[in-house]
Amino acid sequence: MEQTVDPQRDMKHFHDKCKRNLYQFIQVELNDGSVYQGLLHSYDHDKMYVIMPKTHHHHMEMETEDESRLFPFYGPFGLFGFPFFGVRGFGPFFPFFI
Repeated sequence: MEQTVDPQRDMKHFHDKCKRNLYQFIQVELNDGSVYQGLLHSYDHDKMYVIMPKTHHHHMEMETEDESRLFPFYGPFGLFGFPFFGVRGFGPFFPFFI
């Protein structure tokens, strides 16, 4: 028997998790297996936005070089959007031992 997931329930799960982890250092795993770490900046109905270093993720930049000067407070970092449909999972990331 094939099991289906209600898209509304799945979105609520992502939104609740984003609310709990907002402004925290997280790790995001995408459906293609790639993994990213950054600071969860914000989220909307369809995407989560993470602040990450620009140097390693040029293919994911949301802005062109001309637009980057409009956001000088990010410095060498960029704001990247991850659509929820492409996210396998995410959660807090602790790169060190306490």
